[in-house]
Amino acid sequence: MKIASQLYSLSEIVEECPHWHFNIPIYQRLYVWGEDQVLTLLNDLVNAYERGEDLFFLGGTLLVEQERAKGRHFDLIDGQQRFTTLWMLCHAWRAALEPFLKVKSAESSELRLRFAIRPEVNHFLETLASGKRMNAAPDGEATNRMRTALDLMKAVFEKRPLPEGVTDKVDHLTGLTEFVFDKVQFVITTVPRETDLNKLFEVINNRGVQLQHHEILKARMLDPLTEAERGPYAVLWEACADMENFIERNLAGISGLSASDVTACYEQGKLVKSQNVLTLLSKRMQGQNNHQALSLQKILKMTEEPQAAESDAGSEDTSPTWVRGIFGFPLFLQHTLRIWLLENHRSDLPRLLDRELLVLFENHFFKDVAQRAENAKSFIKLLWRLRVIFDEHIIKWVDQGEEEIHLISNISVSTSTRSKNRYISRSRETDSHRAFSLLQSMLYHSQEITTQYWMTPLLLFMHRNPDATADRYFEYLRHLDNHLHGSAADESLVIRTLAFMKKPWQRRDLVHESELANTSGVKFAHYWFYKLEFVLWFKHKRVTEEWKKFRLTAKSSVEHISPQTPSDRDDNRVNQALDCFGNLALVSRSLNSEYGNLPYNEKRQRFRNKNKNRLDSLKMDLIYENEQWGDPQAFAHQKEMIKCLNSYCNDTPKV
Repeated sequence: MKIASQLYSLSEIVEECPHWHFNIPIYQRLYVWGEDQVLTLLNDLVNAYERGEDLFFLGGTLLVEQERAKGRHFDLIDGQQRFTTLWMLCHAWRAALEPFLKVKSAESSELRLRFAIRPEVNHFLETLASGKRMNAAPDGEATNRMRTALDLMKAVFEKRPLPEGVTDKVDHLTGLTEFVFDKVQFVITTVPRETDLNKLFEVINNRGVQLQHHEILKARMLDPLTEAERGPYAVLWEACADMENFIERNLAGISGLSASDVTACYEQGKLVKSQNVLTLLSKRMQGQNNHQALSLQKILKMTEEPQAAESDAGSEDTSPTWVRGIFGFPLFLQHTLRIWLLENHRSDLPRLLDRELLVLFENHFFKDVAQRAENAKSFIKLLWRLRVIFDEHIIKWVDQGEEEIHLISNISVSTSTRSKNRYISRSRETDSHRAFSLLQSMLYHSQEITTQYWMTPLLLFMHRNPDATADRYFEYLRHLDNHLHGSAADESLVIRTLAFMKKPWQRRDLVHESELANTSGVKFAHYWFYKLEFVLWFKHKRVTEEWKKFRLTAKSSVEHISPQTPSDRDDNRVNQALDCFGNLALVSRSLNSEYGNLPYNEKRQRFRNKNKNRLDSLKMDLIYENEQWGDPQAFAHQKEMIKCLNSYCNDTPKV
């Protein structure tokens, strides 16, 4: 069997002769990548380009060649999600990437990528490649995620500032397309058409999972510790590493400590103090080592109730998790490292980037060989402390059955009716601090998903003010958001957040009035729409059940309330205020597609029909209170929104 593997870039594939064509077989899934996966890839690509990297490795793709009369045709067996994403990126960014979209010859021009027996998907791709206007038909299962991914690709620079010294977004994007075309490479492995696909799939599905970077980092951290120290510190690390559950459950599940012991530590205020937990773990491990072997006769004579019967927390601890972190452990490690570096008077990280986790630690943490053991212990202690704080005061994704929402789970301690032991309980329904939770949700949705820079100064503030209330933490986050994100972005976020880590209550000139007075249209930063939604909720602009229940969701399209190209039957037209903030709202891509160029009255009725139980946008709810819409109403709404932001910002607490 002839199997060939080779490194290819998009430009090299385009240059292949005979031309290469790619097919997604019918047994493959439709496009399933969500926003997190797409945004992670986009941010990684842009970061690599802006750092001037010579190569961006995108992983591997497995192909089976099929016989055709013209060209070379391949079925994509593995890696089709990444490959499809790349093809759509070529449409969204165009410029240097456009040659990859189609295979052109003297006789014909056809898509380079097709889906077998998926006419609706192929029609969608044909429309993209031809540059025709997308129709406003509702999304189907096959194209819904593709449309969302395309919106994210087109808006890639809306949430991130341009690098220092770069002023032209068009030139910057052109250079980015050249980088993707020439420097993004992946291993293409081809297998013969006669390959037994059943056996091949079995190998693919059973292949080992690659060791993750944070696991390699853990080994390096523990290496200089003594044998007696490694066990307890390893438990702390592993409990922190699982971001898909709460820290106390991780600790009990990994360490062998009973859930009631962990709860007692929490009730005494000692769980956040790593040394107390380390002492508990050391005693536990020492006790395990000192156990003497018991005969079966002695075991049967023992009258004590077995430890296993003591804990009925196990039913909750071992049940499937209903939470997941808002980001992964590698990013949490980097936020922790920034705080550790500041407290040890070392230079800050140049950036946050999961792909460079090991490099960042190598350059900024492991240089001090003489203090390796002490540094490792102090870092893991800080990691534990921040993770306990994180679980108590930072939002998580919580599965509530029909939907997944952001929540700071309320903590309570209950007593078992059987064993009388006490156990920590986390609510999946009750938010411990609704306003604090919604503000964090606003920042999560409005900021770069792979960095969330605001998290570092917030974690540091909570770490340094352990006795403060959740209300005080909320007050600080309000201040931080206003002066970090609401001021002129003349420096990168890593530099600006470091300034707030050093001087948390500093004040800067706010720019919301000048920013929202612009006629930026779809180029308005999405942050301002997200922030306004929170401010409207917080200032109680309307006191209804729908407003009380409001939650923020991911949105990616700026909608013109009065459309850019109104129909002849639309009497509610905006002219001067067309691209002003008062005539705009942030909506989901599907809603933007559905509304299209519909007249104001039809949009208004559709919004009301779809928002009877839960509001999707508070700003739009205020807009659609108007029976008519024109320049006077749009400008009046804009003035009201700026006034509301002014009131909120002026009311933000000070140190």
